Amino acid sequence: MPTTTSNTLRDRFTRLAARWQEESIHMSNTAQMAMLRSYQNIIGMGDPAIPLLLEELQREPDHWFWALEAITLENPVPPEARGKIDEMARAWLDWGRQKGYIA
Repeated sequence: MPTTTSNTLRDRFTRLAARWQEESIHMSNTAQMAMLRSYQNIIGMGDPAIPLLLEELQREPDHWFWALEAITLENPVPPEARGKIDEMARAWLDWGRQKGYIA
């Protein structure tokens, strides 16, 4: 279910996301990127992180798919879109709209 995010939660997410982007900037292996502590901490935020992750995808598509799948236990990305970040982001954003996480 969609939840409202507090400023404290948003601030924590923003700090973790920035740290993850700095740490992963030169990585190409998605699994290694997802194993970074900052990324794992975002996954650990659980459901409240979903709208924040979707907002990030709207702002700038990036490798947030692992986190979304880990938290939601869903994967709306069709097989033909795998590996195509823009298409994967679009699938998750459509999912987020259908579930009421984003407008």
